[in-house]
Amino acid sequence: MQCSRCGKEAVVVQPYSGVALCATHAAHDLEARAKRRIRKCGGIASNERLYVQVSSGPESFALSVLLAGILSCRCDVSFVSTPADATAIVSTETLDSYACGFLQLICSGNVAEVLALRGKVLDPLAVIPRNEVVLYSRYHGWGGEDLTPFLSDPFAADVCALLGDFSVGHPSAAYALMRIRDALPKLYLERIDHAL
Repeated sequence: MQCSRCGKEAVVVQPYSGVALCATHAAHDLEARAKRRIRKCGGIASNERLYVQVSSGPESFALSVLLAGILSCRCDVSFVSTPADATAIVSTETLDSYACGFLQLICSGNVAEVLALRGKVLDPLAVIPRNEVVLYSRYHGWGGEDLTPFLSDPFAADVCALLGDFSVGHPSAAYALMRIRDALPKLYLERIDHAL
C-alpha cells in the first residue's frame, strides 16, 4: 500500500482514519497530534518545571524525542526529579493504556477516580495508539525489544482484551473513551457549581 501523502510505501494504515502513511509522514503526523494534545492540556508555560515519567519501553524513547524537538529552542523550562517539585507531570501513557485504564475504572465502579480532577498532566502520547508510538521510536533509532506491557492483574488484562477485541470492529472506541475521560471531571464540576 502507498502513503496517502507522498506515494512511498506505507508502514502504517490508521484504521480509525483510513489513512496510509510512510515512515516520514507517520512521524510528522504523530508529532502534530502530540503537540495538539499538549496545547489542549494547557501547554508548556514559561518557567515550567516538568517531571517526566520514565519506562524502559518505546514510550519513554518517543517522549524524549518529542520533548527534545518541542523544547530545543527554549531555556525557560526545567526538569525535576520528583513529582512534588513539578508544575506539570509528563506522562508516557498511550491511547491504548489511557482508554484501557479508564474502562477499568468504569467497570470497577470507581466513580471517585473517574470524576477526580488531576493536576496539570501533559500526556502527548494519549492520542496515539501504542503501535504508532513503537513505529515512531524505531524511526528515530530506538533498537530495544518491544515487549507488550504485561498486566499482572487478571481484571485489567480482561478489560484490555475486551477493549482490544471491540476495537477491531470499532477502531475509534479508544478515542471515544479518551474524550469521555477528559470531559467527565469538568462536566461534573460544572454541574456541582450550577447546583450551588
